[in-house]
Amino acid sequence: MKNIVLIGMSGIGKTTIGEYISYKLKKDFTDTDNLISNNMKLSIEDIFLKFGEKHFRNLEREVVKKISSKEDLVISTGGGIILNHKNITDLKKKGIVFLLDGSIDIIVSNIKKSSVSRPLLKSTSNLYEKTTSLYNNRKNLYFSSADYIILVDDKSVEEIGDEIIKIFNKLMSCGKL
Repeated sequence: MKNIVLIGMSGIGKTTIGEYISYKLKKDFTDTDNLISNNMKLSIEDIFLKFGEKHFRNLEREVVKKISSKEDLVISTGGGIILNHKNITDLKKKGIVFLLDGSIDIIVSNIKKSSVSRPLLKSTSNLYEKTTSLYNNRKNLYFSSADYIILVDDKSVEEIGDEIIKIFNKLMSCGKL
């Protein structure tokens, strides 16, 4: 059975929503950033600090190669997964890609509430400005990579997760998966 792949900006809620979907569908859940962090035995922030973004993107590529060959997973990706088109190509081989999209206000609010460190959004005095800039630079890649776009503003985790599950189940029942 196909994977459910979640893409979108850092802070949009991919991990939380992915965990919800995986629980509801009784599928295994994996998070590419967590896999990288566990493999390196370092936080994502420390990987960026010690080795740089380019090295992190290479590690990300290797993780995607491994997990994209598996089936029946819910996969939450890092915000920059779309920067390498090969990642999306591989993830689509056995997966349906859902873009979680929302307003900058929601993303910034989520980031401020989160305990997760986000290296590309950390060293900035104006989080809103930096988030807007990063989003605008990646927006076309997000939208062109997605099979489905899910708007998250003013929705609960359950509402977002259930919307994705409904689409996924419809695709399964139509024999498109």
